[in-house]
Amino acid sequence: MSEWQPIETCPEMRNVLLFAVTDVAEDGTVRNWKMETGYKRDEQCSLNESETCWRWGEFRVMIWDAQPTHWMPLPKAPAP
Repeated sequence: MSEWQPIETCPEMRNVLLFAVTDVAEDGTVRNWKMETGYKRDEQCSLNESETCWRWGEFRVMIWDAQPTHWMPLPKAPAP
């Protein structure tokens, strides 16, 4: 499995590539997006209501941040 998957299928506590659409034109064209390694926490998701269960590059994703929309497993490391 190396294709982008819907975020709802992301396993918990596993480092993966996370993708978020941050801006879409009226015709559906994605104008801005971001990608980062991250994971979904499996412990209690939030210490307060402004946090989500996600971490992007070790930073907590707040509710007002761009939320991940898709995920995929990290690729294998290149051979020497």
